[in-house]
Amino acid sequence: MQAEEIFIGLDVGTQSTKAVLYHPSSQSIKARAGSLYDLDESSNPSRKEQHPHKWIRALHICLKELSKIIEREGYAVRGIGVSGQQHGMVLTDENFHVLRSAKLWCDVEASAEAKEFSEKATKAMKNIVGEDCVWSIPAGFTAPKVLWVKKNEPELFEKVRWVMLPHDYVNLCLKTGVGYNMKMNEKVEDYKPDDDESFRLEMPTTDAGDASGTGLLHPSKPEYVPELAAIIDSRYEAYLPKIQGPNEVSGYLSANWKKATGIDPDNLIDIPISVGSGDNMMSALGSKLRPGNAVMSLGTSGTIFGVSDTPVQTGTPVAAFNDATGNYLPLACVMSCTGVLNQVLEHWCSIPGKSEVSLSHLEASKLAASVPPGCHGLTFLPYLGGERTPDWPMATGALLGVTPNNMCCMAGGSPGIMYRAAMEGISYLMADALDQMRQSCGDGFKPKSLMVVGGGSKNHLWRQMLADVLQLDLRFPLEPETAALGAAFQAGAAATSTKVNLYVSKQNVEIEEGIVTPSKDADIIQSYHDGFQRYMKYSRQLNS
Repeated sequence: MQAEEIFIGLDVGTQSTKAVLYHPSSQSIKARAGSLYDLDESSNPSRKEQHPHKWIRALHICLKELSKIIEREGYAVRGIGVSGQQHGMVLTDENFHVLRSAKLWCDVEASAEAKEFSEKATKAMKNIVGEDCVWSIPAGFTAPKVLWVKKNEPELFEKVRWVMLPHDYVNLCLKTGVGYNMKMNEKVEDYKPDDDESFRLEMPTTDAGDASGTGLLHPSKPEYVPELAAIIDSRYEAYLPKIQGPNEVSGYLSANWKKATGIDPDNLIDIPISVGSGDNMMSALGSKLRPGNAVMSLGTSGTIFGVSDTPVQTGTPVAAFNDATGNYLPLACVMSCTGVLNQVLEHWCSIPGKSEVSLSHLEASKLAASVPPGCHGLTFLPYLGGERTPDWPMATGALLGVTPNNMCCMAGGSPGIMYRAAMEGISYLMADALDQMRQSCGDGFKPKSLMVVGGGSKNHLWRQMLADVLQLDLRFPLEPETAALGAAFQAGAAATSTKVNLYVSKQNVEIEEGIVTPSKDADIIQSYHDGFQRYMKYSRQLNS
């Protein structure tokens, strides 16, 4: 009896790695696995770093867990796809030894370098694409981070041979064997891969989607701009992974990783690893996003993105990304999303009378539901670690509009008003980002509804709040891990030599029954309108 084919989708995120087993015959997910990790500790609020070896440990945990189901059910793994958090800077030497912790998408320590790079890049790009070009790169992108390392850690920079994105590094590990022998009780910073000459036979690869977040990609072609790389260093272009097409195979799962995880331990078949992409690009695949539609993702960061067959004009607040199919993916990203709610829950939402016991998100939401829209005039600016849309990397949070009325609510011991104020503040931030996308994309971006994904999308109070604030219908895929599912779709396309968009179009992505529609209550509409106006006024005044 021939074994049934299965594909593995991996999503290497900021807080965890998630994995799914996708069964194409039944178009369903047969198993899941996940592993949590955290950021490196730092007293610098602008610094957000994470050691890549944490991802390696998570890969071991997830793949070993999936291998149990694969063996039990007799599945044959025919491909692996990797989604990764965007913009992260992974530096390695020639043996692929990690030289330092990765600076992540939410790291804004390189804000000065971002300004310097943007000014020089604008001058360089005027000669390439025209005098009206404005090349504005936020601190969260990769290029400013590399420039920061060169300036602040020059001795380490001299050891650099490769500069990769998180998904690039994970692909490299899986196909070369780097990390297969990591011990689960070993400190991540103590682990050193073997100096295996065969490792160097493989070259790091990336795709145009994830590479478009480096700040170095041409606005309308899937290739690096040498003049932009040279701003950082004359050698930098040689440190970059090769850009592959959306249907290409990055490599094959190494025999060492197969043995370590129990997936085809006897190395009987070749298991291709697709080129992979950034998490937003993979989420677009996993939600079957088509041109003219849009997705809102509520994760550690919040994003709004839509597929376009034409690039976004440079110099706008909207990121001019490529997608994972050969099209474009205009995207607005806010750094202040569910991570802010986690902070509010941890520090402000203790159980009355039991300050050492924090509420759950569900409990806090129930209390917040009893607070009327507008929070009695309280306005929460959620920029706890700077912001990207708008581009305010050094902004801080603020609580404004405190009055005897809402102070009484806070003093009464109910954390509901604080939780709701934070939730409304993030909603207004997303509304501002959506407005900027409409302005930047013009007629190419006029969504009448949004597909909402990510962990925050499960909060029913927030669902209705977002529909009311944005004045849009909201729909929700049943599958919460759209990035991991998208990675599995890409793996299926690569393994069957099918164009990615064609393969995805034949898959079934189930949507929840029912649509969350905006309230027709005039008082609710007015309350959110007034709240948004206060938010816009305060945010611009404090960050002008």
